[in-house]
Amino acid sequence: MEGVWVGLLTFLTCGYFALAGFDYGVGAVLRLVGRDEPERRAVLRAVTPFFLGNEVWLVAAAGVLFGAFPRLEGELLSSQHTVFAVLLAGLVCFTVAVQLRSPGWDFTLVGGALVVAVAWGVLLGRVLGGPVVVWGAGTAVLFSAHGAVFLAWRLSGGLRERAVRIARFLLPAVAVFVVAAVVTAGPVAAPAFGVTAVVALALVGAAWVALRGRRHGSAFACTAVVCALPVVGVFGARSVVTVSVMADLPTLRVLTWAAVVVVPLVLVFQWATWWMSRAAR
Repeated sequence: MEGVWVGLLTFLTCGYFALAGFDYGVGAVLRLVGRDEPERRAVLRAVTPFFLGNEVWLVAAAGVLFGAFPRLEGELLSSQHTVFAVLLAGLVCFTVAVQLRSPGWDFTLVGGALVVAVAWGVLLGRVLGGPVVVWGAGTAVLFSAHGAVFLAWRLSGGLRERAVRIARFLLPAVAVFVVAAVVTAGPVAAPAFGVTAVVALALVGAAWVALRGRRHGSAFACTAVVCALPVVGVFGARSVVTVSVMADLPTLRVLTWAAVVVVPLVLVFQWATWWMSRAAR
């Protein structure tokens, strides 16, 4: 039972980083890909069909954390309250700016996206014992590259070519981040990061090659997995601690019935979002 809930929390958090990661990445590179207002509107139209669906993963992961890992949730909120406050502020600014899009909201949109990306990186760095500067800057670069690859996949013409150039410029920086994260990893994270880092570097290289071959969908799949890999590293490094702060077994049994209903709904909603967008495209 404990392993199932650790796996479920890992799965939902990985889904959030892989999917919502390109939301924040698109926001970060908005003014680089779109040079004028019509182009920026085209950039945002590429991501807005997925926006709310991607955020559902965070809601579901937070529900699992609060219900099945109450002591872990309490420890995180008490020890990292400043990071969570900044993260929440960035989420609110970014979400409002996307919904109320106009030229005057560009600063809030780009700034909010970068704040969210950096805050997640800082949180990962603190949990894993790595340098928060490396993790904050690296996660922002990773999400930005992921967003640029997504735009290369979903856009066409000059906007696509511009997104490809930005992505190919950022992907080597992502590789540098992966290496730096491994070199500077704390003693808790180091054992779990070896294989994860090798896989991440291979996927970054595969994404770069796929972009050169104009296989934009394949490149997006690669960067999506890279965005999820830090989460795998966290739970790999902290698995013993995670199990020790879980709810009691009777509570987990009750929550299991809720998960049987909610998790399939999350997956169906995500599938429907992508299917409808594909049909519209």
